[in-house]
Amino acid sequence: MQLLGRRVSSRKAAFWSSRFDQVADRLVTHYGVPKLGNFRDPVKEVFYIILSARTAEIQYRRIHRELFRKYSTLEKLAMAPRCKIVACINDGGLANKRAMQVRNIAGRMLADFGPSPSRALRKMNAEQAFTYLLGLPGAGPKSTLCVMMYSLDFDVFPVDVHVNRICARIGAIPKGLKHYQAQNMLPGLVPDGRSKELHVGLVVHGRRICTPRDPSCTMCFLKDLCRTGKAKRVA
Repeated sequence: MQLLGRRVSSRKAAFWSSRFDQVADRLVTHYGVPKLGNFRDPVKEVFYIILSARTAEIQYRRIHRELFRKYSTLEKLAMAPRCKIVACINDGGLANKRAMQVRNIAGRMLADFGPSPSRALRKMNAEQAFTYLLGLPGAGPKSTLCVMMYSLDFDVFPVDVHVNRICARIGAIPKGLKHYQAQNMLPGLVPDGRSKELHVGLVVHGRRICTPRDPSCTMCFLKDLCRTGKAKRVA
């Protein structure tokens, strides 16, 4: 399934589909398909992804857990005073903005679906889910695709900072692309059925090996498939 991926030449698509198949195989061999704290419940996942933006993992996991400990239902969350939500999520940064988004999302879902929005979301096809989730306050394409991939089991490919960085170093996309540009390019290059394995594996690899500064190319099991790794080996 291809959402947001622009059309590319058949030759380029075939080359990178094969290359990403190899990359995904190696990532699964080394890391498996680890869980990154995401939720099977799409409603909880919406808030998890919204709170994770520009926030350290240890912080957004904690504030998401605290948010749902204090407000166990969407009704309670939608009715909560903004200042109380701010206090609950303050450690994550951008608390005033996110508190409004959190409360508005809760209210929107309740108005649209009643007390069981998860059930309604699971009945949607990919296009319906993408359109609805993208329309929620604070949701962008990456956030929307993460919810679809982790919680609704759609074969879609979100592009986060790790995915963008590694795919540029490998040579699949030009370096220096804005997030939305990379998100528009990469889904058309990913082989069917490998999106989650590839996404999760690249996130873990970006945290452990292919870091933003000083990537450990000598330790990288992808270096023979990577333009940057080959260049460093030659040098």
